[in-house]
Amino acid sequence: MSDNFISLDVDLIKDFLDTDTLDSDIEISVSQSTGSTNDDAKNHLLKQSSLLSIHTSEQQTAGKGRNGKQWHSPKGKNIYLSIGWLSNLKLVQLDGLSLAVGTILASNLNKLTQNKVGIKWPNDLLIKNKKISGILIETIDINNKVGVVIGIGINVHMSEEEGKEIDQSWIALDKVTNSKNNRNEIIGDIVNKVFQLTSLFIKEGFKHYKSEYESFDILAGKKCSVNIGDIDKTVDVLGVNDKGEMLVKAGSEYLTLRYGEVSIREL
Repeated sequence: MSDNFISLDVDLIKDFLDTDTLDSDIEISVSQSTGSTNDDAKNHLLKQSSLLSIHTSEQQTAGKGRNGKQWHSPKGKNIYLSIGWLSNLKLVQLDGLSLAVGTILASNLNKLTQNKVGIKWPNDLLIKNKKISGILIETIDINNKVGVVIGIGINVHMSEEEGKEIDQSWIALDKVTNSKNNRNEIIGDIVNKVFQLTSLFIKEGFKHYKSEYESFDILAGKKCSVNIGDIDKTVDVLGVNDKGEMLVKAGSEYLTLRYGEVSIREL
């Protein structure tokens, strides 16, 4: 497979946007290289007038994942996408947003992979226990409004050599679709769904996405090890509630785990 992949391009992304999305005066920015698209979206939110802004780059030099981990970002090979949402929500209303976004992503990627993608709570998408995508939600306060940044990384064209420094099992989309995927099209499809989410999530929250999420949930019914603070527990995963919190059973004790305060792995 040669390396002449289609470059990211504002007009090509727009070609895949629905009329409703385009009519919302969405702002789209494509750069050749940046520190972090999440930081770009945060900075832009301070002056943003439209509902959504899209920030993507061919390369990140300081990409980040959850808990401050680095997100490996070779040039021109993956999707580094951050969406700035000028929301009318309060922070407490954002519960489950990461899972709602994960549901959108899994649904889109499953169209390309013959339903091979599952979600590992709270923010990773996996194929055969190998990570293909991750989500990082960040927020800032803007004049008493919550500015939300939805950060999405997807491994698309990355080769084994380019990803050799990654400290966990990973897989690239091209590997499981036997074709060169068009990153502009994937970004356009995601943005359309996120645009729909901005109204659906305000009305119903994660509840709207919960049953579809459950069809992708790879931890439900599994025995897992969770780390809460400095305490390790072995738990049986029961599923998630309407806020996107994980419900588990540890011995005879039932616990509700919140995103951000726990790490989990399947046993």
